[in-house]
Amino acid sequence: MVGGIADWFAVTALFKKPLGFPFHTAILPNRREDFINASVKMVQTEFFSRRTIFKKMGSFNLLPHLIKYVEKPDTKEKVLTLIIDEVKNLISSVDREAAAKKLSFTLRRELGDIPTQRLISETGYRLKRSEKDKEIFLKIAGKIHVEATKPETKKKIQTVLEKYAEEKTQSAGIFSMLMSGLAQMLDVVNFEEAAEIIQAQLVKMTKELSTDSPAQRKVLNECRMKISELADTPEFRDTVQRMQLDFAAKLSPGKDIENALNNLTQQILSVNISETLETVQKSGATNSKNPGVLIVKFFNDEYDRLLELLKTDGTVKNSVQDFLRELAARTALYAQPLTGQIAEDALGKLDDEQLNSLVYDKAEEDFVWIRMNGSIVGAIVGAGIFILIKAVGGVI
Repeated sequence: MVGGIADWFAVTALFKKPLGFPFHTAILPNRREDFINASVKMVQTEFFSRRTIFKKMGSFNLLPHLIKYVEKPDTKEKVLTLIIDEVKNLISSVDREAAAKKLSFTLRRELGDIPTQRLISETGYRLKRSEKDKEIFLKIAGKIHVEATKPETKKKIQTVLEKYAEEKTQSAGIFSMLMSGLAQMLDVVNFEEAAEIIQAQLVKMTKELSTDSPAQRKVLNECRMKISELADTPEFRDTVQRMQLDFAAKLSPGKDIENALNNLTQQILSVNISETLETVQKSGATNSKNPGVLIVKFFNDEYDRLLELLKTDGTVKNSVQDFLRELAARTALYAQPLTGQIAEDALGKLDDEQLNSLVYDKAEEDFVWIRMNGSIVGAIVGAGIFILIKAVGGVI
């Protein structure tokens, strides 16, 4: 009985005052602040210690989850929408009038500062490399061909021939004039027929130059060679330099650049991201020249390329995996004080009775056994003492 009562008193004294006894009883309610602080410290330093966090996060393979999330069409649309919205905001914030003035000034300055020889060489090189010179050549040949087929061209050729013959006859003297008149009377010299022949040859030649033919390639190469030779002459360089300086001085494209920037901005801002993404993803390409559509396509292609790298490139996969682990671990580490704050707030809201129940309910069976053990041990010790007293008394 004494052992059981003693253990009952001890266990009860942890939570309340047994029989109203005031000294060193109700230990948990009286030391609730220490209990809460100890619990918070245990949560932060034991359950969520730096070593535990990094060890746990290091065992997670987060990359497959990231790839699975990134592959979702909704995720792709959300990411691209955020990116393109930022691009739109950036473009909208630009002072296009100031930008146009700056570009205009820079263009005039750069054009005036370009060395003439380099301007000629680079222009010729770029035209030849991009075959723009061939394109110009074909346009010129095509226009000449169209003009050559017109009826009035024949009349112009005939007029030139007649004028030329007249000038030559007058400069050659009376005898030549008589012979020329006689030839025309006898129809030996027929300027109309000659003009018709020349026109036919001109039409044939321009047609060959307008189509892919040996004549076209030969004439184009000759033109390129002549232009290269012309570029090396001082007179041509001086002419180009004067044209360059005059053009730079007269150039005032500020308003044109501003209009171009406004038009470009409007096209980008008006693009519908969802519809454009749907079109690009269905067809895989777009022939649109709208800058907004091209921007959406560019970021869509880069997104797909990044996703492919995440799936196939070992170096990228390892780098991303290490980054995700480090990010997750450091995020959890930054949340460590928050876990303590949560524990402190939760425990602080409990009154004494709730706090006692929180602890007692977790070890209620053990507390009962402590009392039982006290009774059993007390009974054994009491029986031993009783037997010892009886034995000693009998001897005396």
